[in-house]
Amino acid sequence: MISGDSDQEATPSERGSGRLIAHRYQLHDILGRGGMGTVWRAHDELLDRPVAVKELHIIHQGDEEHRIRLRRAVREARAVARVPHPHVVGVHDLVESEDRLWIVMELVEGPSLADRIAETGPLTPQHTAALGLQLLDALTAVHAAGTLHRDVKPANVLLRPDGSAVLTDFGIAALDDGESLTTTGELVGSLEYMAPERVMGSQTGPASDLWSLGATFATVCCGKSPFRRPARPATLHAVAYEEPVLTEQLGPLRPIVEALLRKSPEERPSAAVVRDALHRVAAGETGEAEPLPSATVHVPGPSVPLADADTLTGGRQRTVSTGQTTPTARHTTSLGPASHSAGRPRKRLLWGLAGTALLAGAVVGGLFLTGTLPPKDETGTLPPKDEPKTTTVSQVVKSTAGWQSVPGVSVTRGDQVVIRYLSGSWTADQRNMPLSGPAGYDANTDKLLEGAKSCKVRPASPFGTLVARLKGNRDFPVHAVRKNLEFRAAGDGTLQLGMNDAAGACSQDNRGIMSVQVSVTRPS
Repeated sequence: MISGDSDQEATPSERGSGRLIAHRYQLHDILGRGGMGTVWRAHDELLDRPVAVKELHIIHQGDEEHRIRLRRAVREARAVARVPHPHVVGVHDLVESEDRLWIVMELVEGPSLADRIAETGPLTPQHTAALGLQLLDALTAVHAAGTLHRDVKPANVLLRPDGSAVLTDFGIAALDDGESLTTTGELVGSLEYMAPERVMGSQTGPASDLWSLGATFATVCCGKSPFRRPARPATLHAVAYEEPVLTEQLGPLRPIVEALLRKSPEERPSAAVVRDALHRVAAGETGEAEPLPSATVHVPGPSVPLADADTLTGGRQRTVSTGQTTPTARHTTSLGPASHSAGRPRKRLLWGLAGTALLAGAVVGGLFLTGTLPPKDETGTLPPKDEPKTTTVSQVVKSTAGWQSVPGVSVTRGDQVVIRYLSGSWTADQRNMPLSGPAGYDANTDKLLEGAKSCKVRPASPFGTLVARLKGNRDFPVHAVRKNLEFRAAGDGTLQLGMNDAAGACSQDNRGIMSVQVSVTRPS
């Protein structure tokens, strides 16, 4: 919300602590300063809780530059507020006071990642990977909400007392509404963490944030930025054209960083590929490091058939940890333009196709020799063979919205449906209950909500469980997704996902989101 206090006398920013902003937020000491504003430790007098208040360096001047900066500040608050996530800083309020804007945020009691490195030195590859998983999950939620961060760097990552990471400072975030708020020729952000396509003025997307994440990994693990140069033009040239300066301290993180820092966005790996690789490093797995593949489109082939059933049998449900994929045959097609080495894979593909044709010819020739021919239809031609068709989409599930239909997929009887949890967390009671994963609360925690058990949409599962169902012309059971769910549809319907807490009055105090991947395979 935006609340004002126009009747309050204007006070210069330099007056210091002790001020009461919007008749509610009392300022204390300064936590940090940046190009966009000053962050204060403050106290919310109304709710009696500590908060952080960001004073935007924007004063009512009435010119075009002020208008742009003012709207950018409002967009910052909107960008963060629309992404409730444990590793994204929370925004509580946006107020106007003393002729300027103030963003009221969650207070994170801890240093920035940049401060931590300056004080104690670089992190180990394993520690960097663990924090990297949290930041990757945060960016996945940010991108799913249609937002780009555009300034991912160690200084914009705060560390909670428990050591977990929080992505903050969305001061130059861009939403997906097609509106650009930067003036012509202006570069906004930290140059050494800015993706090459931004430096070159090309179109940006989620891959640009992943590039900045890779530069952040290199900095916190090596102790210095891979592109920082003595002068600004030299830094810009390094980002656009030079290879990153990396050290042996990266260890098993090196293939991940090198892949994320590829100059072309199309050649960078997908978030899912990066997540898998980070999991292995964070778990301390050893093995020969291999280059990460570029972002690709996967068309899964047929999986192991499941029995036709409305409900899952115990042996059919498999649990897959975050970021893992189930083995499946798939065809891979690159989205990006051909690189300098594209000829080699293409030649291998042509030879493979030629070999397949020769093999098919040999098989048919052998059938002729044995007197057996492939079956033909009434016209004398071979009937076409239908291949199973798989549709895969990503979906953000909100804790407050009840049942949410999955757009882009249709489910008919006999289809195999696979739902895989990717990231995120939520709570069934933001004031009194902790965050939970897709499996919901443990038995003891779930008992704390015993008085509200009538709110459960699946009584057999705890509050907070990620659940799914088909909605059609007949009643279908509600399934507990947890981290992974596979079932074969027993009828036609719309796939719906939600939190195990009914919509309406039951879900008003919920908070959080989860990202999932949904695949529907139609048999031949």
